[in-house]
Formats: sequence, structure tokens, C-alpha cells
Amino acid sequence: MAASITRRERQIGYAIIGLTGAAYLAIWSPVVLGRVKVPAKTAFLDTPAFAIPEGLALLAIAAFMIYRDKRRIAGAFAMLEALGAGWGNLVLLAFPLLAWGVFVGFKVDKAEVEARRQARMAKRAAKSGTPSQLARHTPEASKRYTPPKRKPGRRKSG
Repeated sequence: MAASITRRERQIGYAIIGLTGAAYLAIWSPVVLGRVKVPAKTAFLDTPAFAIPEGLALLAIAAFMIYRDKRRIAGAFAMLEALGAGWGNLVLLAFPLLAWGVFVGFKVDKAEVEARRQARMAKRAAKSGTPSQLARHTPEASKRYTPPKRKPGRRKSG
């Protein structure tokens, strides 16, 4: 389970989504108004009626997932918007959104990671039959390997 989105991450996320949405509209508005000639054989740019709602819908879903505290889904939609929407040559404008999406999407809860690590260690200890991970295991004697013998020590007389 991912950690919940902090207040600061929410603020940054909303700000980046708002600025990215404004930049996206600024890029596409000249195409819609017909002020920019669209190059031939660019199917995506031929349909700005599809591109604008698609990009804004991805941003809206990412913002809604931030509101719902769904860290990984918000990060995934932010990355999808940054990489998949029609940015053209101005893809660097989406870089802050991509960076935020990667940061938020892949952040994990430290307590959960520690709990998983402890469970793995306990499972290994139970499997090997030793009470702790620090106990040294000597292999069994075989034809190919003979473990070193213990040195005879002094016995304490009681």
C-alpha cells in the first residue's frame, strides 16, 4: 500500500496540473483558431477536437485522484499526460508534471517496507530453523565438503 499524499505534495500537484493545463490550452488554441497551419500527414494534429478534451480529461482525472488520495493512480495519469498527450515540440513544458508523477507514483511507505522486510526475515528464520538471522549455519558433511572441526577447548570443572 502506498503512503497517503501529503499536504505539500497535494499543493504542488494542483499547481503543476493547473499550469500544465494552461500551457496545454495555450499550445492548442492557435490550432483550434486556425492561426497555425497544420503539417500534412499528422493525424493527431488534424483532430484538435479530440486532442484538447483528451489532454484536459487526463489532467482532471489526475487532479481528482489527488483529491481522493490515490497516490499511484494520480502519478500514473500525470505521467500519461506528460508522455502521451499532444505536446509536439514543446514536450519540455510537461516535464514538471512528469517529474511530479514519477515522484508521487513511486513513493512508498517506509513503515510498510520495514514490515515486509521483517516478515521476510522471520520467514527465512522459520525455514532454516534458527531463532535469528544472525545464527551461523554450518553445512552438513558430505563427500565433497567436510566442515572444519571445532578446536578442543578447556572444560570447566564444576
